[in-house]
Amino acid sequence: AKMSVLAPQLILMDVRMERMSGIEACREIKSLYPDVSILMITSYTDNEAVLASMLAGASGYLLKNLSRAELLRSIRLVASGQSLLDPELVKQATSRLTALASSGSQTQGGELTEREREVLVLIARGYTNKQIANTLIVTEKTARNHVSHILEKLGLARRSEAAAFAVEHKLVPPREQRKDEEF
Repeated sequence: AKMSVLAPQLILMDVRMERMSGIEACREIKSLYPDVSILMITSYTDNEAVLASMLAGASGYLLKNLSRAELLRSIRLVASGQSLLDPELVKQATSRLTALASSGSQTQGGELTEREREVLVLIARGYTNKQIANTLIVTEKTARNHVSHILEKLGLARRSEAAAFAVEHKLVPPREQRKDEEF
C-alpha cells in the first residue's frame, strides 16, 4: 500500500527478513512495480541466495561489509539502471568458473555415470546418504562417495546446489522435490 503512495525508484533490502524472505518480497514488488530497482544488501555470500535474488528481479547484490562511500556509489549505479554484484562474489564466481574450466567438467552433467544420475535424482528428492544407500542397496559409504563424485564433477560445493542443478537441467521434475526444500 505504501509503495503506490511513496513510489520509490530504488529499494534497499536484506535477503533475510522477519515476515517474509527478501527474495520473495523482491519477486512480489517487481511483479507489481517492474520499474523499481531493488538492491539486496546482506551478509550472506550464499550462491543460491545471490542467484535467487537476481532471478527474482534484484538489480544488485552487495555484502554489508562495504564502506559508506561504496554504498552510495552502488546506490547511484543501480538507480541509473545498471546491475551490480559485490566484487567479493564476482571473485568467488570467477574462481569456481576457472576451476570448472581447468577440470574440464561439463555443466550439463554429461560426465555423470548412470548410477550418479540416479543418486542426483535422489538428492533432488531430499534423500539423505542413508536413504540413498537403502534405496540403491549399497553401503552408506558408497552413497557418500557417489555424492562426492557428483559434486566434484559438477563443480558444486553443496547437496542443495546439486538438487537445484538436477531440477534446473530437468533431470528431475520440480514437483518431485521435497516440499520443505527451498532453492
